[in-house]
Amino acid sequence: MRLLQNKIRSVKLKCFLITLIILFFYFFFRYKMEVAVTESNKHPTLKLKNVILHLDFKGSPPKLSYLKTLLPKLQSLGVTGLLMEYEDMFPYEGKLVNLSAENHYEIIELQEFVTIVVRLGLDLIPLVQTFGHLEHALKLREFQHLRENPLYPDSICPSQSESYDLIKAMLDQIINFHENIFPLKYLHIGSDEVYHIKECKKCLRSKLTDMDIYLSHVEAISHYIKIRSPSTTVLLWDDMLRKIPMKKWRYVTLGKTNIEPVYWDYKPSIKVSHTSLIQYHKKFKNIWIASAFKGADGRISTFPDLRKRLLNNFSWLKLIFDYKFGGESEIYEFNGIILTGWSRYSHMDPPCELLPVATPSLYLNLLMIKTFKYSDSKPKDISIALNYINKDFSTNLHCQYEINIDNFNSIHCHFEGNELFKLLMDCEKIINDITKTIADVETDLSTLELYSKKYYNNINMWKKNFKWCIDSINSLNDIREKLIGNLSHYYGSSFVTEYVDYKLFNTEKIIKNIMKILNNMFKVKNWKRRLELD
Repeated sequence: MRLLQNKIRSVKLKCFLITLIILFFYFFFRYKMEVAVTESNKHPTLKLKNVILHLDFKGSPPKLSYLKTLLPKLQSLGVTGLLMEYEDMFPYEGKLVNLSAENHYEIIELQEFVTIVVRLGLDLIPLVQTFGHLEHALKLREFQHLRENPLYPDSICPSQSESYDLIKAMLDQIINFHENIFPLKYLHIGSDEVYHIKECKKCLRSKLTDMDIYLSHVEAISHYIKIRSPSTTVLLWDDMLRKIPMKKWRYVTLGKTNIEPVYWDYKPSIKVSHTSLIQYHKKFKNIWIASAFKGADGRISTFPDLRKRLLNNFSWLKLIFDYKFGGESEIYEFNGIILTGWSRYSHMDPPCELLPVATPSLYLNLLMIKTFKYSDSKPKDISIALNYINKDFSTNLHCQYEINIDNFNSIHCHFEGNELFKLLMDCEKIINDITKTIADVETDLSTLELYSKKYYNNINMWKKNFKWCIDSINSLNDIREKLIGNLSHYYGSSFVTEYVDYKLFNTEKIIKNIMKILNNMFKVKNWKRRLELD
């Protein structure tokens, strides 16, 4: 009887425990579902409806097959559109055919890519430079007479009717191409960093000031776009507008031509002219801002500086989180942020950070934007903001450990572009080691050229130096081959060749020169006595 009672108790206890476990999981999953629903219905605190990724194609166009693979991930991280700066990569036709580089995108593949972007629900904004940064056109013999300054192919002369003919022809082809696929909501006309205004004879005869000429030109271009595509809003970089004297602002009428300025600043700690912002608020329907996730840490940088890029975006987001214009009670809603990713500082500059290598910086800053958009309060400093996103950052890059942005090493990560990232780190280490060895006071390498040419080869000829040269050349050849293989996943052969040469050329040249000197020195069997030099 007692045995039976014990069995009954045991069964009851098991039933009770099973019931508890079932109830636990029921309420646990119910709680999770409620949290998920709450998160999905949560309204953004920072109303920033446009988060635009800038793709700078000039001279270094990524393969469109690679860009296609990025789109779903970018969308999941909050990107709402792409700003496509074609420059010489657009397939211009007819009289403009020479504006396109020989490795430009083919029209069919570009149509396919743009169609995919639009079908995903992303905005696509073409960028066409229309005043400064026109090197891809003005460097050519057929258009060099349109330069404002004959020595510099960057700025176009607004006093020549042919200048407008060229710009209109460019805009026509860009507008026609895109409007055959989708209604063109925005078109960016650049117009930044116009370094040469009122320098040619025609412009100097004008009674207009530099700023009058600038405003007149921009207004004429935006007016033409309004005629060609009435529903298209024109964007322009704002740096030239910041130079407008306060007393002149009452005469500015750009806002009437459907222009919206993009205030850009890429420094870690932005310095915003609130005076300019007030004038933009008065004169334009909307204001945009622009930060940088790459292409702002030096003309020949290989990797973006993660902390500087994060600080840049943090500074902007902190500013606009609760920005109010004087006398207004409501927080101003900026129309969007453009995360710029410059490939070259200008058409004539060498390439800086590559898009695949900048993936960590891009993800980090998109996560920062999401954090601000859905945060109940403004993060006070960068460390607090970083704590919010560090886990998601590591997860999105498929890293085994949390990431230190001040000493980022991708060895434990598995993101697209990671292999290239590691190869470029290896490349920099090889180059740095070679440079350090040549400069080392324990070697004769830095003195070889001097003594071989001027002092009759009076220097020790260590065979170890020759072996070191051979080993160094082998290391450079090995990294060259690996870089070419990996870069070919992302870029065409023309740019791959340029980029690898650009990274290795100087170091290879130095080593080969040292080998040549050593070879000549080994041929010397006797030496002249030292001479007294004048």
